Amino acid sequence: MKYILTGGLLFSILLTGCSNNEQSAAEAPAGEDSVVVEDNTILSPEIVQVFGKAGLTDFARSRVPAFNWNQFSITTTWEEDSALSSSFTPGKDYYTEYGPYLKYSPDSTRFIDLDSYNVHIRKKGDGQTEIAESGPDTEVSLVNRQTGQKTRLLFLGPAGSIDDAFWESNDRIVVVGAQETAPAAGRRLTVWTIDLPAYSYQLYELPDTAAAKLLTGQWRKERLKKGLNK
Repeated sequence: MKYILTGGLLFSILLTGCSNNEQSAAEAPAGEDSVVVEDNTILSPEIVQVFGKAGLTDFARSRVPAFNWNQFSITTTWEEDSALSSSFTPGKDYYTEYGPYLKYSPDSTRFIDLDSYNVHIRKKGDGQTEIAESGPDTEVSLVNRQTGQKTRLLFLGPAGSIDDAFWESNDRIVVVGAQETAPAAGRRLTVWTIDLPAYSYQLYELPDTAAAKLLTGQWRKERLKKGLNK
C-alpha cells in the first residue's frame, strides 16, 4: 500500500524577478490558456448530488439538522497495489438472498457486494425474510462478471461501518460509512472514493464525532429494509 497523508492541500507559486539591466516577465506561451485546478479537498458537487438522489442527505439531516457534505475534507490518499483477489464462486442462493443489495456498474459488467461477508439473509418458515449480522467485521468487494474475479476494496473491523456505495461512473466508486482511524480521534463519518482500475483511494472525513454517534450504521439498516421490498 502506498500512502500519502494530506493535512490541507495548499498550493502556491511565488514568482520573483529583479534586474537593473534586464527585463523579466512571466507569460503563458502563445496560444495556451491558463489552467484551473479543481479543488479535491472536499467532496465534489457530483458526489453530493448522488447522495441527494439516493435520499441519504435528507436521511442524515433528519437526525443531524446541520449535516453538510461540504464539511467532509480529504485526509488520506493512497494506491492499493496489493488488493486481495480470488475466484468468485457464489452459493446457489447468493443471488436470491443478496441480489436486491448488489450495486451494478452503469455498464453492468461489475457489481459491488456490501453485505454477504457479515450479513446473513434467509427465509423463515412463515415466508418472512430474516436479516442478521454474522460477525463484527465488514468487507466491501468488487465482482467482475466477465473475468469471474472478486476483489476486496475495503475491510473494516468492529469500529467500522459501511452504509452504502454508489457508482459515479464505470471507473469510479463512492463508499459511505464510518471508521475510527485513531482511538483518540473517535469514530468519524467517512467517504471513500475509489478510482479503477488503478485502485486509487481518497478518504474524506467529517470531524464531528457527535454526528457519527447519531448516524453510524443507521442508513445501512434503512437500506437493508428497503431491499426486502424489491
